[in-house]
Amino acid sequence: AALSGMLAAIDQGQAGSVYIMVVEDGANIAGMGGLMGTTMWARGFAGAVIDGGVRDVGHLRKIGFPVFALGMVPSTSVNHYRFAGANIPVVCDGVRVEAADIVVADNDGVVVVPRARAEQVLALAQEMDFKEHSMYPYIEKYKSIEEAVKKFGRL
Repeated sequence: AALSGMLAAIDQGQAGSVYIMVVEDGANIAGMGGLMGTTMWARGFAGAVIDGGVRDVGHLRKIGFPVFALGMVPSTSVNHYRFAGANIPVVCDGVRVEAADIVVADNDGVVVVPRARAEQVLALAQEMDFKEHSMYPYIEKYKSIEEAVKKFGRL
């Protein structure tokens, strides 16, 4: 039942979805691998966030499917999970994630933004990004991070 529920959730997922899985047995268990990733990629998922391990990383990179996980492991998730449901709230690495939340991920990590706060969070992120990018040339010119922090008021 767990396997069929998980596979059905992937097969019913919409383009643009982010697959989020919590692996309660820890980082040494792969929550997903190449087969699941290929299916998500083919269905147009935006990516996957796994609170656990991932396997078949070479294949996932080859097809360009972004997966953010605690690490790479050779094991499978067979007999190490239960399917709790699709589009339900979960706690992923200590953060509550709701089905309508916005998930943003890049090489620096994963952020979950409650949809109701999206505009506010975007404005704050843009302000921070502008300040930081304004600091780079200042630091290069004056060769001092202390002076840059004094001038721009942030690190």
